[in-house]
Amino acid sequence: MNKTIFVITFLFFSNFILAQSVNDLDVKNGFRHLKLGSSPSQIKNIVKTENQFSKNPNVVEYDYVGSDIDNVFNVKVDKVSLSFFKNKLFNISVTFGNLEYSKDFEVYEFNSIFSALEKTYGTDWFRPQNNDGIILNGAIWDGKNIRLELFRLDFNKSKSNPQDYGFISGYINVFDKKLTNEMFSSDF
Repeated sequence: MNKTIFVITFLFFSNFILAQSVNDLDVKNGFRHLKLGSSPSQIKNIVKTENQFSKNPNVVEYDYVGSDIDNVFNVKVDKVSLSFFKNKLFNISVTFGNLEYSKDFEVYEFNSIFSALEKTYGTDWFRPQNNDGIILNGAIWDGKNIRLELFRLDFNKSKSNPQDYGFISGYINVFDKKLTNEMFSSDF
């Protein structure tokens, strides 16, 4: 009887210990060694981007040029971009697929990353809205402070403005929700 109670208790608590959840996003607070809230001077191997996407004067974008992030869960990384708001890292974007080499981000690559993220952050994710039709596959893990998005996109499928890029791309986006909100609020 005591052995049975011990085994049941062990199994019950091991599920809690081994369980992963979106709360782990907040604990991780970034991607690999890149931590949200860091300043550019705290991160090695970054180069300021010449043509910034954001026109907000408080946002500065960098490309990560280190050689240690060349794949994610065995999927080749095209580029790692870092966005800073008022000198604090608020967004990490890891892109897959390459237009120049006509290298699509394949569905099996998406599934490989998705499966690994689901094992890491759990099954409490949701599908993104796809009003324009460009999202082929997508999942969002939404922690209290940090959000992680995994998307696979085909801009040829846009309902409002189809772009004939001729390839399928994708990305992982990890961002600090508070800093992102502050950044958007500063535009007004």
